[in-house]
Formats: sequence, C-alpha cells, structure tokens
Amino acid sequence: MGLEMIGIVVILMGIYQIYVGRKMYFNIKKNVKNPQPYVFMGVYSSLIIGVICLVVGAFMIK
Repeated sequence: MGLEMIGIVVILMGIYQIYVGRKMYFNIKKNVKNPQPYVFMGVYSSLIIGVICLVVGAFMIK
C-alpha cells in the first residue's frame, strides 16, 4: 500500500517536471533573442528527469 502511494507521488512529480520544463522551453524560445546553448541543455535534462520519474513511479505501482 505504501509503495503504491509513493509511486503515485513520483508520477505526479514527473508530470509536474515535464510541465515546467515544457513551459520553460517555450518561454525561452519566445522571449530570449539569442539564448545560450547551455540553457536548453538544462531544459532537456529537466525533461529527461521528468520521464525518469514517470518510469520509476510506474514500476513502483506495478
């Protein structure tokens, strides 16, 4: 029971991480004229962490 609840929380964290990363990506694309490449590396790593959280949470529920 406890592991399933933790899995749900991890999935919600992953969804939130992907939402924030996507929002940040479009905000940078829209407002910054000449962004540095490392800014997008940070956004992509944020999206990867979100996907990892989704996978780990799914395995915890299973």
